[in-house]
Amino acid sequence: MSKKYLLTGISILTIFLTSYGQSKNLVIQMVKVEGGKFLMGSPDENKIAENDEQKQHEVTVGNFEINKLEVSVWEWKQYCKKTKKKMPAKQVWGINDNYPITNITWNEAIAYCNWLSKQDGYKPAYTVVGPNIICDFTANGYRLPTEAEWEYAAKGGKKSKNNIFSGSNISNDIAWQQNNSDKKPHAVGTKLANELGIYDMSGNVWEWCYDWYNKDYYKSEDGNNPTGPIRGEKKSVRGGSWDSKESYLRTSNRISTTPNRTYEFYGFRLARTAN
Repeated sequence: MSKKYLLTGISILTIFLTSYGQSKNLVIQMVKVEGGKFLMGSPDENKIAENDEQKQHEVTVGNFEINKLEVSVWEWKQYCKKTKKKMPAKQVWGINDNYPITNITWNEAIAYCNWLSKQDGYKPAYTVVGPNIICDFTANGYRLPTEAEWEYAAKGGKKSKNNIFSGSNISNDIAWQQNNSDKKPHAVGTKLANELGIYDMSGNVWEWCYDWYNKDYYKSEDGNNPTGPIRGEKKSVRGGSWDSKESYLRTSNRISTTPNRTYEFYGFRLARTAN
């Protein structure tokens, strides 16, 4: 066994002992991401890119934090126990505490963010106003990352090596995907991390972002901490999953889904504004 994989195994064990221990409260490992400028989307000459990834444009994001791991089944179980909510339907692969939680709607992910913020003594980021959910980006509570934050973190932030996927140009090093997953998700953090020490931003499960989706948004996007269109019908989803072809694992790839839908390959990770 190489030193690289031995060290990775030790670090993953540390993550599991921290995140899945017997403490009363959840222990969330957040990675501090120093803000900066980056090129969001794909260049015109990229023949693999979808139309909604263009045009490539410069974006500035502020400092923020993002979860090292996707939210797990174990973490969601604790939420359900304390709020008396039902767990999602059991999948064919069973219930594994270390797997990412799936079959969660965007709205359910938002509710979890606010609940966990209150548990940890933070100001919730989300307010429900009639049918609308408003995000206060000045609040210190947990929230979903914006598309810009997600892509910046997936690309490695200021440590970016301009990889095709999050952390490597070789997808099997960093992603559970269609050709290696055995048709199921896997324990979070079991592939290699990216430049910022974040796991599974390519593959394992697709991740909900905050933004409303618009296929033409990049053509008119404000490049300063963009938070997406004001309104829409679908939410942006990023990263690819255990059921995805390799092209969907690229850090610039985008898809979208209505916020009330669930899928066995959709999950999420947390973010916070860094004060």
